[in-house]
Amino acid sequence: MEVSTTLDLYPDTTVSMALFSGVTNGSEVRKKIMDGTIEAAVINAQMICGPFQVLVAVNKAVHLEKLDKKKTKTVFGEILFNLSPGNNILAAYQKFGVQDAERQDVLVVLLNDLQGQQLQQISNIIQGTRSPLESLRDIRDEQQIIKLFKISEAERRVGRLEDVVVCRMATKDAG
Repeated sequence: MEVSTTLDLYPDTTVSMALFSGVTNGSEVRKKIMDGTIEAAVINAQMICGPFQVLVAVNKAVHLEKLDKKKTKTVFGEILFNLSPGNNILAAYQKFGVQDAERQDVLVVLLNDLQGQQLQQISNIIQGTRSPLESLRDIRDEQQIIKLFKISEAERRVGRLEDVVVCRMATKDAG
């Protein structure tokens, strides 16, 4: 149900991801993130192609935190910001953060939750069903992702959607 991995660049950092479907209390979850009750990135799963996209954002966020060069206040905010193709923090939060929708699917990203206590705490707050991470393929909104990242038909023919998105994320600061 959840996936945990260690970052290659920072072997002292473990990343855990869990998918929740049919979440009905998005506004409550967002309030708990803002007041610090939840220390995690809670991501709008419709905007995620796959786990690799999230790992790229997490790796960059952890790297910038170690260098003390984050553009946001927290490493979890930095993860949301790094998922976005643009440099507008508010727009990144609006597109990739948990929404006020009646029902939504969210991906929870935790750092260094070795005992699973943080995930258990968050599972008690989120009103939704835990789903396998493989379900991201069915949940994602390809048309919205293509529009946000301005992906051309030629790019779609060359590679997988996730590869194009990750390339855009990785190069947004270049130039």
